[in-house]
Amino acid sequence: MKPLLALAHRSAALTLLLAASGCGGGGGGGGPPSIASIAVSAANATPQAGTTEQLTATATYSDRSTGDVTGQANWSSSDSTVATVGNVGGTKGIVTASAAGAATITATAGGISGDTALTVTPAPDFAVSLSPTAISTALGTTSPPVSIALTAASAVTENATLTLEGLPAGVTREPSGPLIVSSAQPLALTLSASATAAIGVYSVQVSASIGSTSHAATLTLTVNPVVITSEDSTMIYIEAHTAKDVARIGLYKTWGAAITEARLNGVNYVNHDDPGRQIQTSLWDGNVNYTTTGGYNPVESGDHDFNGSPVLASAVQADAIYTKIQPLQWAPELFGGGSSPVVGDAYMEKWVSVIPGSNRAFRIHYRITHFGTDSHAVAPQELPVMYVNPIAASFIYYSGNTPWTNGALSQLAMPNGCCATVSTAERWGAYVDATNTGIALYTPMQYPNGKGFNAGSTLQFTPLCPMSWGPGSVLEFDTYVLLGPVSESRQTIYTLHAQSVDQSPLPPYGYGGPASGTTLSGSAAVSGWAWALSGISSIDVFVDGHRVGSATYGFPRPDVVSALPGAPGDTGFQYALDTTKIANGAHAIFITATDILGHVATFATSQVTISN
Repeated sequence: MKPLLALAHRSAALTLLLAASGCGGGGGGGGPPSIASIAVSAANATPQAGTTEQLTATATYSDRSTGDVTGQANWSSSDSTVATVGNVGGTKGIVTASAAGAATITATAGGISGDTALTVTPAPDFAVSLSPTAISTALGTTSPPVSIALTAASAVTENATLTLEGLPAGVTREPSGPLIVSSAQPLALTLSASATAAIGVYSVQVSASIGSTSHAATLTLTVNPVVITSEDSTMIYIEAHTAKDVARIGLYKTWGAAITEARLNGVNYVNHDDPGRQIQTSLWDGNVNYTTTGGYNPVESGDHDFNGSPVLASAVQADAIYTKIQPLQWAPELFGGGSSPVVGDAYMEKWVSVIPGSNRAFRIHYRITHFGTDSHAVAPQELPVMYVNPIAASFIYYSGNTPWTNGALSQLAMPNGCCATVSTAERWGAYVDATNTGIALYTPMQYPNGKGFNAGSTLQFTPLCPMSWGPGSVLEFDTYVLLGPVSESRQTIYTLHAQSVDQSPLPPYGYGGPASGTTLSGSAAVSGWAWALSGISSIDVFVDGHRVGSATYGFPRPDVVSALPGAPGDTGFQYALDTTKIANGAHAIFITATDILGHVATFATSQVTISN
């Protein structure tokens, strides 16, 4: 029995040992510890937009142990527009702060999630400001300073590095070394043009960079020629000088300070054989038959007896010249003057300057004041007319239907008799020589037509500019004289056109009947045509100065389109005048046309007889 008792004792001891070591049934369980919670931590809970950082996910297990589960967790963001978080391979837990705001970043492992809140702050940012934003400098001179400053949208403590792109050849900057600017201290920048710098208007991009952040602003730089103005006993001059060219406009004081010179490198394109030529303005009246009798015609230069219009005032400024004259009637004998001059009822003022960024183009600004108390019916005016020397005998213009598209140009040999009517859809015409070099006239306000002729010793071009003059009428407008290759002149004209914002000040153009000398009875037709650049608003009929009604507008007039290419096809108007309501006898009928902008043209008066 002893052996059996000893065996029993050893078996009981083993059972107790197993129980104590947890290896039997019941007791402490046999699986690995489970995740009880996850804590997500960030080194910086308020990152700046544009930065990244690694978040850490730490698990606490059921046995109270801890472990890093960053690489095993699934990561997500509550707002990916504010912050995104990587969830693939080595990107797990890497947060990219995108924009200011709040986002919650969550890590999930073993069915348990933990999160942390991030508040993304704005990245340090800035804007670049220039003052002024446009500067100019002439050849051989230095521009006024431009202040370049950083305007901080959020705190910026670093300096910005500046770069300039688009400086033209021959233009240098100061400071010449590295350009550095801080939010506390703007940088003063000047630009200098050498004597051989390229003339023109340029967009210079000023870029500022701090790290990977960059912003830019645009500086408009105009490089001008050297402008010289002068006056002697007979002439007033304005000249544009570059290293290669000298362009000059000259006003002849004896003949109303009209433009008798438009020279490029010594070649004068303007003809001034008599006071009726030049580049000048003159006024006309739709009530006058100039073929049979002649009449009202104040001319800037003077009269056909070679008397010059008096210059009332003049000024020579640093960059412009100015004159004010009172024009003479072209035919003084029609106004009781015989061969003695007779002044007209108007003042003509003009300012001549060089177009900024050009050395071969001149702006002529006119102001014409009709101070007479009478009225002059609408008629084509010379606003202005250009007479050129036969060294440039080919007329170049754009005659197509799609202006301002760099379409092919047309060339015309002007006829010997007056006049050829041409379509000038781009509002300019030029006379050039065999090398396509010469003189161009651009008048933005004109109707898209012009006329010209070749008189042998001179060639003429007049843009279509209708006007009617009433008491106190004032007309202000610009016209441009351009010298050199026609291709370059055209591109300058395109630039001027793109800068233009004003509507034409010209009134409607047209004609209305019945014809003078007509006898009317019953229902008489009053008809005609009217064309306005802005469109017709109304056509009104007057008898003896009293309005009797409005005409119906919009009838086809193919004859007008044939005579004036570019005119609309529906310019006709009609009105039935009931003459039975008007006393028999002589009466005056005239028509007014008003455009959409309110400009009014008074048409020629018809003297009629009513007989019922």
